[in-house]
Amino acid sequence: MSMCGSASPADGQVPELRKAILMTYYGTLDDSARAVSSDALTDRVRRAFPGVEVREAFTSRATAAAMRRQTGRVHPLVTTALQQLEADGYNSVIVVSGELLQGKTTRIMEQQIDTMRYRFFEVKTTTPLLYTPDDCRKVMPLLVQAAQVDDGEQCVFVTRGKNGADDAVLCLADYVLQHEGYANCHVGTAEGYPSMQDVRQLLLQSGSKRVVLMPLMMVGGGHAKRTVGKAWRETLEAEGYSVRALTSGVLDVPAIQQIIIDKIKEADQQP
Repeated sequence: MSMCGSASPADGQVPELRKAILMTYYGTLDDSARAVSSDALTDRVRRAFPGVEVREAFTSRATAAAMRRQTGRVHPLVTTALQQLEADGYNSVIVVSGELLQGKTTRIMEQQIDTMRYRFFEVKTTTPLLYTPDDCRKVMPLLVQAAQVDDGEQCVFVTRGKNGADDAVLCLADYVLQHEGYANCHVGTAEGYPSMQDVRQLLLQSGSKRVVLMPLMMVGGGHAKRTVGKAWRETLEAEGYSVRALTSGVLDVPAIQQIIIDKIKEADQQP
């Protein structure tokens, strides 16, 4: 999601810009998880960009619908949020990716943005959290620090994985850990590569029986708790490991929130 574009006025004059930032998140029904992740990030963005309208949208239709049914709280989808911004007179929008990887969700969102782009003078977008090698070099050490991994522990950052092109970035994140001083830290996936079996072999080779599990997921909601707190933890404990399972999401880390704010600032400076 690195696109930017504008619709020039017919007379060639640059209009007065009314700026908005649209934060996009997959969404979660877990109020406590959302409070320390996406809600906290949106609040920080509002403080970092005074005078700019900041709104939220969900990328998951199912999550948005479930939240409305269960709580009455309305989170529009991306297209609806953009339509409302246009109706309210905003003509310059930065759409912020709240995704970990450039996957199916971001590709669908790109298509939605493209259908709305002509309605604004300019639409800019940010890339997902892990998009470039530099992103991985910035993010992964911060997650090691957040997990408070000591020298006697092996740490596994667990994410879903999809056995597709997205997994290549996960392999890159793992490579960064191995080659930048965090050889006791690994990336593992529930459904892709590196698999749980791959990680178990590395743990066996390490000789350590102490493991830290941390979700490599933006929000530590129900999926993180089921995957990390149950599936991976129970498997490793059955094999004799002492497991410290964390359930906080990546967005819980204030330094990660700052990286996303920096991405917004970079997008804002694009011509």
